[in-house]
Amino acid sequence: MRILLSSGTGRLGRLPGAMAAPRQPARERSPITPPRWVGYLLLVPALLSVAGLLLYPLVYALWLSLTDAHHFQGPGAFVGLANFAALLRDPGFWQAAANTAFLVGLTTLVELAVGVLTALLLWWRFWGRSALFLAVFVPWAFPASFSAFAWYWLLMPPFHAFYTLDVLAARWWLEGLFGMGAWQVLSIAVMNVWRGSSIIGVFVLAGLNAIPEELLDYARLEARGWWQSFWQVVVPLSRRFLVLAILVALVITYTEYVSMYVETGGRITVPVVGTLAFRAAIQEGDTGLGAALALIQLPVVIALALACLHLVEGRERPRPAPESAAPLAQRWHVTRLRSRGGTRPASGRSGGYWRARRLALTVAGVAAALALMAFHLFPVYYTAVQAFRSVEEYALGNPFWVYDPTFEDVEEVLQDPVIWQWGWNTLLVFGSVLLLGLAAALLAGYALARFQLPGARWLARLLFLSYFIPQMAVVVPVYQLFLLLHLDDTILGIILLYLTLAVPFSTWLFYLYFQGLATDVEEHALLDGSRVQVFLRIVLPMSWPVVIAAGLFAIGMMGSDVLYASTFSLSNATKTLPAGLGLIAVELDEWAPVNAAILLSSLPIIVACAALSPYYVRGLRAALVEGA
Repeated sequence: MRILLSSGTGRLGRLPGAMAAPRQPARERSPITPPRWVGYLLLVPALLSVAGLLLYPLVYALWLSLTDAHHFQGPGAFVGLANFAALLRDPGFWQAAANTAFLVGLTTLVELAVGVLTALLLWWRFWGRSALFLAVFVPWAFPASFSAFAWYWLLMPPFHAFYTLDVLAARWWLEGLFGMGAWQVLSIAVMNVWRGSSIIGVFVLAGLNAIPEELLDYARLEARGWWQSFWQVVVPLSRRFLVLAILVALVITYTEYVSMYVETGGRITVPVVGTLAFRAAIQEGDTGLGAALALIQLPVVIALALACLHLVEGRERPRPAPESAAPLAQRWHVTRLRSRGGTRPASGRSGGYWRARRLALTVAGVAAALALMAFHLFPVYYTAVQAFRSVEEYALGNPFWVYDPTFEDVEEVLQDPVIWQWGWNTLLVFGSVLLLGLAAALLAGYALARFQLPGARWLARLLFLSYFIPQMAVVVPVYQLFLLLHLDDTILGIILLYLTLAVPFSTWLFYLYFQGLATDVEEHALLDGSRVQVFLRIVLPMSWPVVIAAGLFAIGMMGSDVLYASTFSLSNATKTLPAGLGLIAVELDEWAPVNAAILLSSLPIIVACAALSPYYVRGLRAALVEGA
């Protein structure tokens, strides 16, 4: 891999080693390679889940957008591009588009800054790093509707708190700058930074861990300072992980802003494209215009995804090692001596200065780690405090501490049959999606990488791109399809919808992993057993880190969903915990019980994800390094 470092004596042109595995040359079909129809057969489950619930609804939504359809009655009279022309002439649409671009772009930039800082702190080997990693992983495991609940009421206290007057002053100031509703949108923005920085930090950490130590040592020798080393070595070597993290964070951030009207029970009415599409298609019944609103953003989303995909999948040619290793070894030894307080160049700085500088950096790093840990754990702590507070303590005005804990609300939740029904639904939906979705994605990724199917790379890309189709673009067609098939307000319908959140990204991740995984072991094993035996006994055990990474990603995406759940779960018999315990229909007399239910519901998910979180980083590294 070619990396240029400006030094005081010249330019360094080549670094030894390469992070990415070279592209394997095309192989002739082996006599033991099964026919291609077997590969296509393995693709069927993944393709059906994506084409049936994304491709067909997307085509149907396109047809709806060309008609004057109303009130879910199917396509109306053909009007051509009239709906799109009406949008382009509407100042309200352009204002909503500007709001969406501004909010998503600014929020993602903040997420990127916090996420990269988090990854660098986790990369730094210090005592307590494991605790920080678990704290950073909490936002991804904490369902979005739960975190939205916490951040919304943190910034808008439902009861008098010691900071209420300060909040009101800040609110009037912010809304004076950006208009009414800006303070409420801020709560969604903070929640997005909380979740988005978590996923960016974990992705970037996987990339940092994949950088060979010898390259880092070489960079420290040639770079003029830490910033040059970071910008010209660390960033290029972790580019794939960084780009993919930004892309995923963009999608999640956009999804949250699209859903904030539904997520807050109509409390936030600031116009964004998703809110306009939902109100036009669902509330006002203007199905054709709503479909046009959902589809008009699709070209921008696909173009952005393709550009990022090119950077993620880009391949590098391996470069030879430096011609002379002796000077490098000598300079590396000098650097090691310096790091141990040995001989240094004459710079007028004593050993005491370097010790003080090292101590100051350590203190600053520990302080930043503690601050990040508090930031990532704070909503869970806030929810726990509200769950154990008595009504009498509301008058004290301190929502961050419990003076006399009470367990009445927790006991009430444990005795509520509705909560148990929602919990069973959550277990059934999440478990089914993980089992069926990961199995379908694993088989599809293996078939695309191993069976030499024509157009396999583009098919994997199309599956990946389907992950970026806006939910609002398919809600109305899927709703009509479910009505026809009697799948509305059913557990099976929710499972089918959530498969579209798990299968596309997981298939692409498995495809990258198997594409770069050496085939020698499999080919030798095929001489003594069938392909099924080889897959179950050799391939699958080697793939467990990637399977776990795909599974945890799917859990985070299902926990982030609000739009599907609120639209297709209409009764307690089908609601999941994230759908039932959001901001919708929360009254003040339900404050403590709802917080207790959120706490009890989220703890099992957090504990399970935290236990598997190290495999998440390992799985991402395996897929994007071995397969890239």
